[in-house]
Amino acid sequence: MAASISILGNTGSNAELRYSEQGLPIASFSIASNSFKNTPEGKVQITEWFNVTAFGKIAETLAGHVKKGTHLLVLGKLTFNPWLTNSQEPRAGAEVILQSFEFAGGTRNSSRDGDVEPAEVEPNYTGSVDPQSTANTEAIDTGVASAEPFVNQF
Repeated sequence: MAASISILGNTGSNAELRYSEQGLPIASFSIASNSFKNTPEGKVQITEWFNVTAFGKIAETLAGHVKKGTHLLVLGKLTFNPWLTNSQEPRAGAEVILQSFEFAGGTRNSSRDGDVEPAEVEPNYTGSVDPQSTANTEAIDTGVASAEPFVNQF
């Protein structure tokens, strides 16, 4: 079973590119999203991590531009993959199969991670994958990006 998900967050690593036996490009990276929860002790920040996988030309684009700390809006299908630890404890990992993405305005400002560099692409670049297509092609949105990406969305 899969559900649609959108994640606005920072990548935890550079996108890694590999190829399937059939030559299909596959990129993967992790992304973290922060939220806040009110508890009896006060407001607590919660960070959720997701593994993201992209296919085709969009995977090559991501691999060339997504570095640790890149701020992205990711849209995709959420799946959970169960696994067992070495001590046979059950766990489940969240994985997102990428359908589209948008660079959300540079990288996080990190004084402790000197290896974070801004992606060298236009800030309003978006990539998308037609979920009904097996070709997994990319699209470029040449419209003007809003400074507030979620204004009037809902």
